[in-house]
Amino acid sequence: MPSLLERRLQDRFIQPPRYSREVPDSRIICGDVLSVLAGLPDSQVFDAIIADPPYNIGKDFGAARDDMPLAEYVAWARQWVDMCLARLAEDGIMYIYGFPEVLAHVAVQYPLESQRWLVWHYTNKAVPSSRFWQRSHESILCLWHPDGPRPALEIDQIREPYTDTYLNNAAGKVRAATQSRFGGDRGRETVYTAHAGGALPRDVLKVPALAGGAGASERWFMCQDCGGEVFAPSDISAHRGHDILKHPTQKPFALTQRLLRSRIGPRGGRVLVPFAGSGSECIMAYKMGIGYLGIEIDPVWVDFARKWMEKCTH
Repeated sequence: MPSLLERRLQDRFIQPPRYSREVPDSRIICGDVLSVLAGLPDSQVFDAIIADPPYNIGKDFGAARDDMPLAEYVAWARQWVDMCLARLAEDGIMYIYGFPEVLAHVAVQYPLESQRWLVWHYTNKAVPSSRFWQRSHESILCLWHPDGPRPALEIDQIREPYTDTYLNNAAGKVRAATQSRFGGDRGRETVYTAHAGGALPRDVLKVPALAGGAGASERWFMCQDCGGEVFAPSDISAHRGHDILKHPTQKPFALTQRLLRSRIGPRGGRVLVPFAGSGSECIMAYKMGIGYLGIEIDPVWVDFARKWMEKCTH
């Protein structure tokens, strides 16, 4: 039986911000990320950047290369990261996905004082044939301007539920005086408090990957046997046996939403998506009323993303 405090917190926990659905000057461009970024006007700046580049682990992405020698990959990453940071607002945040063993080589190119290492933890993805440690996380490198202060998060938009243990056993109770906290002979007593909106956000984001049934409701698909049209997941049964296309590394909407909410409030803003893929980050930005600019080198995925966006906007 939930306690009174627990019920009150659950009732008030993280009310979704009311975003405007007006999305100014938003589009998805087909082209190489370096060329497109170089051609943007100086006036184009972004409050957030979400980059989901090739991880350099040998996957087949069609037009995108994913098997560079490590030094070449890091040099290439340094180019587009620098160009992205040049487009980042003074108080903006950039997020970069990757496997830690590769992304760490990119992270060390930038000052420790202007970065934070996040973990995307999923528990629904395993390879039974691999008799070794199962991967259950990916990394997200959080960067901001090296010559500026750490940007403030939209904390109240990304608070998390308290644990049952904290709510039932600690919240509202007196914390014993400790010398280590306040100094002096006795220190002073304080009370464990529970914020009505939830706990402060942790740097481990627990969101299921779009694997198996967990991601079925988000995995839109293109049917090559139906003129390259894009369909909602609910239509999949009508296309059994057809040649269908789904993006292999699409990220969950819940994860994208959390990253966007971390920096962009209800008053709106703009996000740059330099590796747009299926367009899912742009779709979520649209749903939140956030302006977006997507860049994707593969014309097949650009066609996919534009058709998906058209279905969402009409």
